[in-house]
Amino acid sequence: MRFIQRVISMTAVATAAVTLAGCFSVGGPTQDERAAQLAAELEGGGLGVSQAEVSYQDSFSGDLTVTVTLEDGVIEPGLSVSAQTLGPILGVMARGAENMRVGAAGFYAQDDEGVDVSMVTAANDLGIGDAIRGRSLSLSGAKLEQLAKQ
Repeated sequence: MRFIQRVISMTAVATAAVTLAGCFSVGGPTQDERAAQLAAELEGGGLGVSQAEVSYQDSFSGDLTVTVTLEDGVIEPGLSVSAQTLGPILGVMARGAENMRVGAAGFYAQDDEGVDVSMVTAANDLGIGDAIRGRSLSLSGAKLEQLAKQ
């Protein structure tokens, strides 16, 4: 009986070690490298983004924060953005977040002077009005999945 308990304990320890080793495996891009790649995609995708800052927070859920500086030509009167502009930007961000397997993302938009650009109307038009947090968006994993498919 004691032998069986030892075998079970050793098997459990070995399984846990293999699982943890998989979490820290070497190879492939790091989350920071993926964040930099996402920023480059946002800037170089012809989306009206002149600059993007993407940061990955190393936490249990692995959250992402994305801040974009929008080109003057895509900013609407009253410092807002349209759904036609915001939708593709969020799609690229969501697909990048999906690739990074993040649990949630915060999204911010600003003009070239650092002034927040309102996404309220655009978010409502895109059907994600419940993600609005002031002049930013708080996107859950489910919202990111929804946006990635659009």
